[in-house]
Amino acid sequence: MSSDESIILSGVKKIWVKLILALTALLAISIYIVDWMNYFNDTTYTYTVYAKPVITGLAFLLVVLAGRNRLGERDWWLVFLAFCCMLPTDILMSLVVVSPELSVGSSAFMIGGILPIVAHIFLIIRMSKGFKFFRKFRILDIWLPILIYGSAVAILFVLWEDIVRVGHAAIAPAYTAFFCTTVWLSWEALRRNLLPKPNAWMAAIAATCWYATEILGEIYNLGMGNLSEITFCLVWVFYGTNVILWALSVYRWVPEIRRKRH
Repeated sequence: MSSDESIILSGVKKIWVKLILALTALLAISIYIVDWMNYFNDTTYTYTVYAKPVITGLAFLLVVLAGRNRLGERDWWLVFLAFCCMLPTDILMSLVVVSPELSVGSSAFMIGGILPIVAHIFLIIRMSKGFKFFRKFRILDIWLPILIYGSAVAILFVLWEDIVRVGHAAIAPAYTAFFCTTVWLSWEALRRNLLPKPNAWMAAIAATCWYATEILGEIYNLGMGNLSEITFCLVWVFYGTNVILWALSVYRWVPEIRRKRH
């Protein structure tokens, strides 16, 4: 076995991964309970503000622990760099919720809006696999990007007046283009077997959850009364799933298929 050949996750490390996932699940349950308690009882417990970034931190830990069980070195580095942007973003965005000085138009919020774009760039590079699938792209395949980008444009159209009101007229469409591209390429990777099936499914579901996160998160940012408060309670259902699945997608879950060279 060569020194750079990855091996399937097993043994003690698999136990550690399961323990981290169990801890993450318990933390997520507590977060959702407190969020809904705040909503129904009109309380302001700030526990979730500090607990939510911990989930991203645990997901980051899963990435770091991958080692020789990672899918590939380049693949791992791209996800690692994405998490280097995602973790500080989640910390900043959590602070925005409780700090009056950090409004949706503040510099901290804008930094938290730019870093995810960089994260998406790394994930787009990862999922595109050099865009080689375009060689076999047919006009009939265009339904997928139309569905993804079209649905996002329709939502932006409905919310546009409020998006302009909070000063997101530039960043909202730009960011939407990036996360929609991540969703599209993740499903293309699954359709075209660009990653092993378990990894491709994890990435595709993660990207879709991130899509839902951004839509719900923007509704919350727009301050639309009760609707925004409900979406606030739902955001981390999707985002927590998103970060964990991206982390797990770096592991090798099935044996590597060796293709014969002709």
